[in-house]
Amino acid sequence: MSPHRLATATPWLLLSLGVALPLLVLAWRGLGDVAILPRVLDLAGVSLLLALLGSLLCLGVGGGLAWLAFRARLHSGWDALLLPAYLVPPFVGALGFLYALQLVGLQPYGVGGILLAWTAHYAPVAYLLLRPALESKLAPLLVACEVHGVTGWQRVRALVPPLFPALIAAFGALYLTLLGNFGVPAVLGLPAQVYTLPTLAYARLFSPASPDPLGEAAAIGLLLGLLAVPALLLSSQPSGEPSPRPLRPRLVWAARIGFGLFALAAVVFPLVGLLRRALFNTFTGEFQPAFATAWELPLVRQGLTNSVLLALLATGLLLLLGLLMAPQRRAMQRLRQVLDMHYLLPGTLLAVGLILLLAPTPLYATPWILLLAYLLNFAALMLRAIEAGLEAGIERLVGVGRLFGLRPGWAWWKIGFPLLRPYLAAGVFLVLPLCLAELTLSAMLYAPGSETLGVAVLSALNGGLFREAAAIGLMLMALSLLLLLVPRRGVVG
Repeated sequence: MSPHRLATATPWLLLSLGVALPLLVLAWRGLGDVAILPRVLDLAGVSLLLALLGSLLCLGVGGGLAWLAFRARLHSGWDALLLPAYLVPPFVGALGFLYALQLVGLQPYGVGGILLAWTAHYAPVAYLLLRPALESKLAPLLVACEVHGVTGWQRVRALVPPLFPALIAAFGALYLTLLGNFGVPAVLGLPAQVYTLPTLAYARLFSPASPDPLGEAAAIGLLLGLLAVPALLLSSQPSGEPSPRPLRPRLVWAARIGFGLFALAAVVFPLVGLLRRALFNTFTGEFQPAFATAWELPLVRQGLTNSVLLALLATGLLLLLGLLMAPQRRAMQRLRQVLDMHYLLPGTLLAVGLILLLAPTPLYATPWILLLAYLLNFAALMLRAIEAGLEAGIERLVGVGRLFGLRPGWAWWKIGFPLLRPYLAAGVFLVLPLCLAELTLSAMLYAPGSETLGVAVLSALNGGLFREAAAIGLMLMALSLLLLLVPRRGVVG
């Protein structure tokens, strides 16, 4: 390697090592406690099977909705029926399904409940990932099939193979998300003694009976990382936006009914469960809202303040980072590739790694360690949204402005940044609800005074305050749904 290339590569190598340091520390500590792994291999199998089944269900439901919308040429406004299911925090949705199914005499604890809540929350993600791929890959082929009279099995053979890369990428992204999900298994799995690796790591980390809580949690995190590594090769997300094509609408009513049924099942049904539990006394049936009681809990007031402040601060800092990096597209792409490890890998790894790394420092047991975790976890998502804008040709337009005599900074201020606004809004739309709903990092890194609303929900459930938990969940749902007011474009980065 030439001295120039070495000098260029060295800063990025050092940055990569710095960003990866929590994972490296976790791996080193976990290797010292690998003796625990044979005793948790059955739970690793449960996590693997649940993540695989959940990914297939989400892909089937979300992909089916994407196909119906594609064939019916549905306007993007119909997405508003799906997006609330994504915006509602997954553990709040799980709580809603728990209470709603109890109204009809069912107990959704265990594997079935976990898969139901996952499918309701993450099927819209599969839809958002696959709809652009259908438009860009299949629309021209479908026009050709209609022109040449290709029907039946021959049409299937022509249309399905081009979709394989998008399907595999979407499956990889869903698998990584579900493998590391903590909130839904904590709400619906733990009461039925169904453990996944994230909930097991949490239990071992806070177990007073464990001889080495940090070491055991690190070893479980290491195993979780090993299960995630193969999917990292599949997780690159398809990019692009739906664009109009000269296709005749088909299955219009089927698509509208499908979207409506999904909204009823994934949003309205759990919402009814939460409202019923929060507004009416469980034993007498009298109208007795639990919001005032919930608000009297100090943990709720503290959690609301911390959740909102952390979400706004993390999103604002990541927006600022994106704006600073946008004029340097290649550097931003490299930075995003470095940060992808924390976005793609389960949050349990980052949480345990930060505990091991920062426990001896003043950052530990403060809200600042949570802010650092949020920034590391969601930075790549914000940068992906901005990259999508740069790939749409904004850089070329800035270059045109410079040809007409504008200074670089002024050209970006007058041309580049205004054109990036929809993509910045898309970044906010992606990051802010995730920060508000984040539970894995919060549950493992919080300390007294730095609890979030998610932690307040879990604490209320553990304390038997089920009506108060429903009320807190509704508060968090209302906060998250406010994000529907954010103008958005190209939310798939």
